Amino acid sequence: MKVNNAENRRYRSRTTAERRTERRDKLIEAATEAFASDGYSNTSIEQLCSMAGISARNFYEEFGSKEELLHTLYDDINVRAIEAAASALAKADPLDFKTRARAGVTAYLKTMTADRRMARIAHIESVGVSAAMEAHRQAALNVFASLIKQEANRLAKIKLAPKRDFSLTAIALVGAIRGLAVASVTPGDKPQSLEKIAAEATHLIVAAILQSPA
Repeated sequence: MKVNNAENRRYRSRTTAERRTERRDKLIEAATEAFASDGYSNTSIEQLCSMAGISARNFYEEFGSKEELLHTLYDDINVRAIEAAASALAKADPLDFKTRARAGVTAYLKTMTADRRMARIAHIESVGVSAAMEAHRQAALNVFASLIKQEANRLAKIKLAPKRDFSLTAIALVGAIRGLAVASVTPGDKPQSLEKIAAEATHLIVAAILQSPA
């Protein structure tokens, strides 16, 4: 039986879909390296194609633009980090807020900084690229803020935190945690350990949620 589906056609024992996946993976790895080392604005599509060993035509078959590729990298690290935080919260004692906060923020930071290149792309190289990218970043930060707000509301419901609107608190905490994540991947005279950064973030989270605003 003859198969006409182009996705199943083989070239050197690989289907079209397999070859496209390979090209996409090579582009993602090239972009991860180039954006983190040379900077997003200093990296050209031609450079990415050269690093990945593909043609410009192949690039545009996978991504509509360099910024779309940046979106993909940004989404990958953020989704994994937020999922790690949510998973850690789900496993922690529901009545021990400090332990839950420490577990969630440690999982987030550990995932976010496991590959320092990805952390740099998410927190430094993606900033100020375009209005569309800023909107994209804000949407991701809102998801993180929603996770924090959900936890705060849960605590308020069981009377472990004051009952109030935690919307601004969650936004402020996301900014603080993001700042600590940046500090963890920015070269300095005194690089901070993940444990120390997580401890500081935990202190901020607990203080912000348990304290009633003036």
